[in-house]
Amino acid sequence: MRKKGSLSRLERGLAIALAAIWLVGGACGIYLALARGRWGLSFVALAAVIYGAAWLRVAARSRLLTWNELVAPWRRV
Repeated sequence: MRKKGSLSRLERGLAIALAAIWLVGGACGIYLALARGRWGLSFVALAAVIYGAAWLRVAARSRLLTWNELVAPWRRV
């Protein structure tokens, strides 16, 4: 896999779409978990929200994240 400097317009749009899908799915999961009292679903939904936030970061930075940036987003690498 070759490393590119930045994402194309199409790839950025795809990252935004993936972020929206994961964030909406996670939010619906959290709502259902709270409404029905399913704690297992809430953990999975929270993971989906975090994954969606990671895709938002990819779109905002216009490049793929490294593992260090994904695991510790507050650090400057």
